[in-house]
Amino acid sequence: MTNRQNIRKEALSIRRKMDSNELAHLGSLIAQNVLASDWYRDARSVHCFYGVTVKGEIPTVRIMEDALASGKLLAMPRVTDNDGGMEHIRVTALELVKPGLWGIPEPMGETRVTIAEIELILVPGLAVDRKGNRMGYGKGYYDRFLETASHSVKAMLVPDRFVHDRLPVEHHDVPVDYIVTEDRILSCGS
Repeated sequence: MTNRQNIRKEALSIRRKMDSNELAHLGSLIAQNVLASDWYRDARSVHCFYGVTVKGEIPTVRIMEDALASGKLLAMPRVTDNDGGMEHIRVTALELVKPGLWGIPEPMGETRVTIAEIELILVPGLAVDRKGNRMGYGKGYYDRFLETASHSVKAMLVPDRFVHDRLPVEHHDVPVDYIVTEDRILSCGS
């Protein structure tokens, strides 16, 4: 197993042991930090994943509700295939979601949002280093997406314990601009 695979395996193991109450608490603090940031307030459009605590993810509903209430264009990802394909769908109400290919809630709507329209991308993942190099779940959905969204601000939402000093980087990895944890916002710019 590569070092990268070991880190992913360890992060998944830790996340599976986190209960939904802990994740909800961390998610609330992370959401508070996102909502207080200038880059969130200034964004007219936000792309956000639907974090599911039963999968060890930070819940993002509070952020999405705020985006809708603030009149921002809210887009969510919808998986189109098993090979990293994803489209971006406008969401006008959070009730308009259903479990998708991986059991994660996805938008049911049909209004696609172009990547050029997306100003802020809130990114999921297992681990990240201080330079913004992230490690996802291994399917490459966000790697492909972030590669085409160079104009967008990218912020990864992750518990502080998953922030590393350095992660192994692969050629296709696209770093995020910010890391948002329950304790802080790290700027990853050089």
